[in-house]
Amino acid sequence: MARVRRLPEAKTGNPFDYVVKYTPWMRFKLLMGIILLLPIRMLLNLLVTALVVVCVRLGGRGWKTGSHLKPWQKFMMTVIVPPIVRFWLFAVFGYYTISVKGKKAPISEAPISLISPHSNVMDSWMLSLFTWGSSMSRIENASLPVIGDCLKSCEPIWVDRDSNKGSGTVDEVIKRIKSPGLWIPVVIFPEGTVHNNESVIGFKTGAFRPGVPVQPLLFRFSEPAFGIWSHYGPSLPATMLLVMCQWRNYCEVEYLPVYKPSEAEKKDAQLYAMNVQKVMAKGLNKPMTDYSLEDLRLLQTGTDAGLPKSTALLEYGLVNRIFGARLPALVKILNRFIQMNTSKSGVVSRDEFLSDLQWPVAEHANLLFAEYDTCSDTAELRYREYVVGTLDLVVKVPGGDNIATTAFKVLSGDGAHITASTMLNAVHQLGYKKVSKGGVEKFLYRVSQSNDLSADGFSSHVEANPDVKVLLYWLLNGTDQF
Repeated sequence: MARVRRLPEAKTGNPFDYVVKYTPWMRFKLLMGIILLLPIRMLLNLLVTALVVVCVRLGGRGWKTGSHLKPWQKFMMTVIVPPIVRFWLFAVFGYYTISVKGKKAPISEAPISLISPHSNVMDSWMLSLFTWGSSMSRIENASLPVIGDCLKSCEPIWVDRDSNKGSGTVDEVIKRIKSPGLWIPVVIFPEGTVHNNESVIGFKTGAFRPGVPVQPLLFRFSEPAFGIWSHYGPSLPATMLLVMCQWRNYCEVEYLPVYKPSEAEKKDAQLYAMNVQKVMAKGLNKPMTDYSLEDLRLLQTGTDAGLPKSTALLEYGLVNRIFGARLPALVKILNRFIQMNTSKSGVVSRDEFLSDLQWPVAEHANLLFAEYDTCSDTAELRYREYVVGTLDLVVKVPGGDNIATTAFKVLSGDGAHITASTMLNAVHQLGYKKVSKGGVEKFLYRVSQSNDLSADGFSSHVEANPDVKVLLYWLLNGTDQF
């Protein structure tokens, strides 16, 4: 199988980072909005919000997972609440014009509606005007004031992102679309998280696993988009205030034709999701990327460890398709990268790489760095390169699962422990005469803080540092063997 040396560069930058770029004219209009509009709109907001809160609390009162809203609650949410929300958007947020293109399909033709992009603070409120439906939401949102009540009034499908039982969510979607008269129509933001609207990020497959037709729904908001709400940008309250200070905002809602999956798409939810993503990206005139919710989690892990913001961005969807790697494996590789990057610069230098390994056979350590470093003119290793190297090289080591056991027998001289003497003797017998005792002692100290290494300690080190599998294989078999 051919080596995958590197991934194509991403089409866009960090999709979870957003900075409002003000021109002098924008600053002037914002100042005037703060002085002239904000006081009035804040007062109106208090009055209308109180009315909306009362309605949604009544609308979701008594609702529990698996139950249905009462007829009077559905009447309130479909007949009474939308005009209040429309007035709220008009008077408080300046959405004087909300235009609609296309036609909403009946639920019999499209049991699921998909909305993109998921990037504006007004997404859900616009949705309530045109497609009142049951959406997926992380279970933590149930306890949020007001927002939790709003969600409960729509018979939500709770998603536990910390659970591996994703099939339960899909089963719930299937149950609802098979009983359309009992449940509110299913409406899903397939991107699964908010972003900066510079691209259409990867779709989660949950909405596509049932294999039923879907109707894409596009949102286009005012430019410049003060309402963008991303993970690394203005807070939710600040973003809403920015929108309230604009003299005029608008939104265009477009219903695209119903997308009916082919037989191949019904069998392959990932293929179905990618093809619908292409259609929606084309409709929005935005690039389609493989960034996803998993990238956000990697990004947060990296920033929590002190790395620069975009260090751990990977395009998870692309890596998953090529290598089949899942998030836990990529987090493990990221933690290894963080361990090596002592400077917290976001790139691992050759010196950092060699210093972390402390491998006594210098030519092997340098060769491994060269294998990882596909931008050899920089002599620096990015996380993206390190992931490719690990997934493409390390996991293909012949007998990789048993390499630690085999190597321990050789390096310990068939004894119970590896010592500096037994390892140095073994390395010399394998033909690496230039290796010094000091080099061996540094490696042992790196592993066990001593010159004595047990089988369990050696195995644990190899498991935690998968790069060593390659080095051990080269040591025992030569670099021309793999």
